[in-house]
Amino acid sequence: MDVIEAIRTRRSIRVFKPDPVPKKVLQELLDVSRWAPSGGNVQPWYFEVLAGEVLATVTARLAEKAKTWDGHDYMDTKPDLPRTGPYSKLLMPRRQSLKALQDPIYYPPGTKNLEAKQLEHREHMLRFFDAPSAIIVCSDDRGSSAIVSIGAVTQTICLAALTYGLGTCIMGIPVLWPEIFRELLSIPKDRAIVTSIAIGYPDLGAPINTFPRPREPLDDLVEWHGL
Repeated sequence: MDVIEAIRTRRSIRVFKPDPVPKKVLQELLDVSRWAPSGGNVQPWYFEVLAGEVLATVTARLAEKAKTWDGHDYMDTKPDLPRTGPYSKLLMPRRQSLKALQDPIYYPPGTKNLEAKQLEHREHMLRFFDAPSAIIVCSDDRGSSAIVSIGAVTQTICLAALTYGLGTCIMGIPVLWPEIFRELLSIPKDRAIVTSIAIGYPDLGAPINTFPRPREPLDDLVEWHGL
């Protein structure tokens, strides 16, 4: 698979097979991902890789948050890098179009006990969609350059994962409660918990892994200057 094919093929996976990912595979994946670019080559990233009983302990604590968090209100969260505001009026329709594709899969017409199903979905999400492994991406630098670098290494991990037959989902939701990771993983207080990646072997038969992914037309995104 060449780079262009990987970019077009990569998608967020939300249903995984239970098969564990061998440590050797995760080591190779993170080793090659170290070559992602970073401002000043400071490589401001650290990785906490979770699996087995440790992952189960973390996700059990996270899943408890689903009972008090409705999926929209961020009042009960204290992320290390909080949002500075809601999605803009330009971006919100894109978020809503994704929701319109996902909701009929999660909640088919005629679904009974909708609130219970919504709670079940939030718990599933906070368990990293029951992926057999998760990678927590941290940084000692909270500046804008570091955040760009974290984005670069996170995307690199997700693209390289395809080589190993792995699927990924970049997830900001679990790190809304960084105190859980600090307590259970002994992460230093001054190290920002930036994002997370669910990773495992994808269940390609699951409808939530196969719905079409809309993208905005290029002409709506680009202004050409001098060309």
